[in-house]
Amino acid sequence: MKKLLSIFFLLLLFSCQKDEKVNIQSKNEQKSISDNSLSLEKNTKSDTLSKSKIVTKSILTEAESKETYKVKLISELWKQYKYSKASATKFIAENNLDSIITYLDIAAVAACELSREDIATWQLNNIGHYSIIEFKRITGYDNRMQQLATIENLREKGLLISETKTIFNENFNILTRAEKYLFKAQLLDSEFEVSERTKAIEGNLIFIDWVGNYISDVSRKEKEK
Repeated sequence: MKKLLSIFFLLLLFSCQKDEKVNIQSKNEQKSISDNSLSLEKNTKSDTLSKSKIVTKSILTEAESKETYKVKLISELWKQYKYSKASATKFIAENNLDSIITYLDIAAVAACELSREDIATWQLNNIGHYSIIEFKRITGYDNRMQQLATIENLREKGLLISETKTIFNENFNILTRAEKYLFKAQLLDSEFEVSERTKAIEGNLIFIDWVGNYISDVSRKEKEK
């Protein structure tokens, strides 16, 4: 009987030790899970802060980049304007009207993008100005006008007039192309006070209109009705 009690007591003691061991292990596991959770939360906060810094840096970099781009853009526009003006001047000396128009047009666009419509207007007017000079050079305008003003023989004068009209008409496309730029110039100039530029634009348009009327013997305005 005593032997049975002894065995029972040992089994009970072993069972208690096992439960205690399980409880300790469970507590350790809970602590480990808790520590892991804290570690994960800490890492998550750290990652969040790290991402926040990266985003902030990215925003600042983007802002600085945009500002730099803006300054560069203005600089590039002025560079483009000056280059185009210099190129136009070069082609003026060569009587290359197509290239003159191309570069003056580029200069006008650059000036507009720089919000310098006053400068742009001058470039457009210059297209009209140099187009008229080229028209006069090709047609021998000055010499013809002088002859027509001084010739006395009516038959010879009539033939010269007819010939002049034909030559003017063959080259009138030079002036009609220039007229479009002058209309643009006039539109831009209307935003400013009347100036010498205004008079220059009007003078060029009046000349083109006169040549058109001279060729047809009928007012261009009358033809449009």
